[in-house]
Amino acid sequence: DPDVLKTYTFDYEKIIAFHRKTLIWPQVPCFVCFPCLVCTTFLCEVPNVEDEVRAQHLAITKDGIRYVIDKHPTGCRLTICDEGKISKTVPFDKLTDCDNQEPAGAETICCIERVLHETTVDTASGNRDAGGHELSLQGLVDPEGFKRDVWAMKRGDGLEGVPDSIVPVSMTRVEDKGKAASSTLNIFGGGRGGSDSESAPLLRENNQLLKQAVGYLKIIAEKSS
Repeated sequence: DPDVLKTYTFDYEKIIAFHRKTLIWPQVPCFVCFPCLVCTTFLCEVPNVEDEVRAQHLAITKDGIRYVIDKHPTGCRLTICDEGKISKTVPFDKLTDCDNQEPAGAETICCIERVLHETTVDTASGNRDAGGHELSLQGLVDPEGFKRDVWAMKRGDGLEGVPDSIVPVSMTRVEDKGKAASSTLNIFGGGRGGSDSESAPLLRENNQLLKQAVGYLKIIAEKSS
């Protein structure tokens, strides 16, 4: 995908090992009374968890954070139970928070030690009061690197080592500033009876923004040639 700027890896083996424990150990007492659960657990539930974990993919694109879960088996693992591909993009201009939580403590059931970092992404429209997040990602190999890159894109600095990543965000910021300056110019009556002393600073700011935009276009042209 040409829009993908950088991809991020999940520690699949570590995630699977943790979820296998949380799935199997609480059911051990039930295996004694209901042996049929052994087949259900090891033939369906455990493989389903493994397939769902390996179906996860994460990337930063020109549009935002893209999280994808590929098509994978669920339930009794028949084709009719498959879950289709899910793709979600969180735009950088909607982003309000990106945090990492280190593993600590243990799961209450069987005291299984927590070993996975959790990275959460939130937006202004998200319902954090209900404990929800736009994205909740467990087991990234480099959660701090992902967080650093997300905030860099949010600021418009781009990704280190990816020259093209700065263009879309920076150009958007220039465009937004230009619109804001134009709106201010209209409010003060620039071009419609406004005094030169009021409009001159705004015109100079617009000229600076245009020069900055031209500079970015020159950089793009040089990299394309």
